[in-house]
Amino acid sequence: MSFSDYSTTPASNTTIAGINVAENCPPGGINNAIRQLMADGKELSNTVSGLGSYLPLSGGTLTGDITRAGQGAYLKHARSDLSDGRVYFLPEGSALPSPAPGTVVFFYS
Repeated sequence: MSFSDYSTTPASNTTIAGINVAENCPPGGINNAIRQLMADGKELSNTVSGLGSYLPLSGGTLTGDITRAGQGAYLKHARSDLSDGRVYFLPEGSALPSPAPGTVVFFYS
């Protein structure tokens, strides 16, 4: 089971990999549920460790390549002095702000 399978609503988490942890569950299931939760945590740890190294900082500037498969984005200042880099989230049709170098504008509908 993966941590992504759990709910952020505690009351909705009544099973762990098919082990009943609902109110009045069998006592023996609690030990197994804790063991399963520990295994899930270790799986997450292995996944995070396998993501690779961090993007290094050298002399105040990010160095190295930014690569990623799938969806997502990385935001990075366009100016090496990091003097700007505002991020705007605006409704579609809004006027474009007066962006300086490094500004990112997202329009949503």
